[in-house]
Amino acid sequence: MTDLKLISLNVKGINHVIKRQKILSFLRKEKCQMAMLQETHLSDTEHVKLRRSWVGQVFYSSFNSKSRGVAILLHRILPFTFEKELKDSQGRYILLSGHLYGEQVVFGCVYAPNVYDPSFLPQLISDLTSFSSSYVLLGGDFSCVLDPKADMSPPRSDRLKKSEKMLEFLSDLNLHDVWRIMHPTDKDYSFFSIPHQVFTRIDYFFSSRFVLDRIKNCTISTKFISDHAPVSIVLSPPYLDPACRRWRLNPTLLSSQDFVDYITKEWEGFIAYIRGSIISYTSAQKKKALKSQLDLEKNIAGLEVQFRQHPSDSLAKQLEAAHSALNQLLTKKAQTQIFYAKHRLFESGNKPGRLLARLAKSKMEVNIIPALTDRDGKRQNKTTDINKIMKLYYQDLYTSATKKQPAELIAGGDMRGGFNKHSDLLPGT
Repeated sequence: MTDLKLISLNVKGINHVIKRQKILSFLRKEKCQMAMLQETHLSDTEHVKLRRSWVGQVFYSSFNSKSRGVAILLHRILPFTFEKELKDSQGRYILLSGHLYGEQVVFGCVYAPNVYDPSFLPQLISDLTSFSSSYVLLGGDFSCVLDPKADMSPPRSDRLKKSEKMLEFLSDLNLHDVWRIMHPTDKDYSFFSIPHQVFTRIDYFFSSRFVLDRIKNCTISTKFISDHAPVSIVLSPPYLDPACRRWRLNPTLLSSQDFVDYITKEWEGFIAYIRGSIISYTSAQKKKALKSQLDLEKNIAGLEVQFRQHPSDSLAKQLEAAHSALNQLLTKKAQTQIFYAKHRLFESGNKPGRLLARLAKSKMEVNIIPALTDRDGKRQNKTTDINKIMKLYYQDLYTSATKKQPAELIAGGDMRGGFNKHSDLLPGT
């Protein structure tokens, strides 16, 4: 069974075609099958242009070309059947309902206001409760810290009103902070405020318990393209139908004299062998390019850890230089991929594509126990832990306190005494 990877990222504007391609390339490299993007800064027309490369379906909520905007990108091999969507007019959130692997699911991408807005969360709750599904997953930039002591550096003791309302929102909908449940004592941050010199964790995945039971991992990655760090989760679907792919020649290799010399020596061999050689050569080039990118990313990650612990001008300059080198590498890669996209559009732009649709209108309403407190006073959210608590409770409930057998109780008069004591309640007495 193949796992499903979802990534939430505040992209801080992707108006420029180069940055847009960088984001899509990054998500493809991470093998992302669903991406939730915030602050896209795109109009309706520009959002449609995100449907390229690996992206099969795009759902979005626009505001204007300079602020806000959210989008959900689905991989073309993801068997998601769309049913219904709800979105606000301010480009703050989009909610998506449909069927995935035969189950009714609800996905949401949220970009909350930076300043507390008393009408935002009530409207979001109203739209979410209009869906009927036990599988709910929200991702995005919620612009608040749930626990100032654990999710801020340096930490704070007071909790803002916006954070209090967010906790009430999660409690009302029985949603859980996935990263905190997976890392109960760890500290990591998704955003660094330069004016305030504060690290915070304000990017989240919130899920219902049915989704939480399937999540295998949740991580906060290193910031590369945006000022926010990507947050990703990996979950296990009930099943997956892998798509078939066909090999195709990379035409840009023909402009390389080294490749031409290499292939000329092998030309008299079998066609199958030549095809295998091309695949091997291309794979080696991709691995070499990927290694350079991963080395830069690893270097940036290490520098960021050092900068968090001991901020200094020299570390800041090293970090800036590493970011610049990675940006140049990603820009070159994005330009190449844009060239391929134009080539594909030229070849098949006037040909009809395939549209696969499946409608299913089954509704599932499940009454669940969101959480229970165990004997140690700890609150448990996972299904397996709740089942153990229930099992122990009923074991204690139905375990007799006496060790006497029923015959011994009757012979000793314990049961008759009980009957005689309450005989006035029996009929006919």
